[in-house]
Amino acid sequence: MVQTEAHTKQAGLVVKASAGDTLASIDKPTLANWLSRHGYIILRGFDCDVQAFSDLVRFHSSRISLDPARQFHDKDGKVLAQKVDAGVDAIGLHCENGNSPFWPDLCWFYCEQAPRVGSQTTVCDGAAVYRDLSPQMRNALLAQDIVYTRRVGEELWKNYVRHAFAGGAEAANTQSCFDRLLALVNDNDSTKIELNEDASVTYSFRTPAILDRSLFSPGRYAFANSIFGPSFNYERPSIAFADGTPLNAAIRRVLDEVCQRHTFDVGWKSRDIAVIDNARVMHGRRRIEDTQRTIYNALSYY
Repeated sequence: MVQTEAHTKQAGLVVKASAGDTLASIDKPTLANWLSRHGYIILRGFDCDVQAFSDLVRFHSSRISLDPARQFHDKDGKVLAQKVDAGVDAIGLHCENGNSPFWPDLCWFYCEQAPRVGSQTTVCDGAAVYRDLSPQMRNALLAQDIVYTRRVGEELWKNYVRHAFAGGAEAANTQSCFDRLLALVNDNDSTKIELNEDASVTYSFRTPAILDRSLFSPGRYAFANSIFGPSFNYERPSIAFADGTPLNAAIRRVLDEVCQRHTFDVGWKSRDIAVIDNARVMHGRRRIEDTQRTIYNALSYY
């Protein structure tokens, strides 16, 4: 029977395998309960490889998403993992794909080779951040949404459509592929997308900076967004309040100070798996000091 212990005093649960425990023995209600109570889970000591990780993701998900800038571990669709490769600089806290309309419910990581020094993935419970915000900041963020605006190159957005659209078949031309992209957005009022002359797209995505829509912790407010998020494979988005007021450096600095009080290292061990409620818990990364670390990522809808 698995053993559990708190990851930090605030959030997170470490689930340790005992003799005979397998990933397949973790049923859906148990995983959902862990996420509801703790926000993220670290599965440790299980017999695991990239294929077993993919099987776990598939079992607990209704639909698989992806980062179109990352490569899959294989090409036949059996393995869902995409290798994490985003340079060596530190990466700010963010919800995976949280600056786009294609925001998955779950973010999964598999650590094939743990770093020997530094190079840690970080986690930050947005519910704890929300509780720590000043009333003035909390009210300002609840008063209106934020808007991300970004241009995405042709290859990246077409790769996403190819994966997401039923059957994965190629569209006949750019316009038909763009029509599929619009269909995926499904007339969502929070999103506007334009096709540019060079076949890139520019989108604007409107969303609250403070969410209460976690499937696992419904109604619980959490500062969960991608205000500090990375742009390693993409153009950096512009971020503003819905009324057009920029999210200026002073506001970001205050928010960052609060977030850092609630940011912790995962503390990777080889063959660890991390499962993150992507509408409550943000994650990031310290600067890479050990380039031998090997971590895979998967994204999914519950």
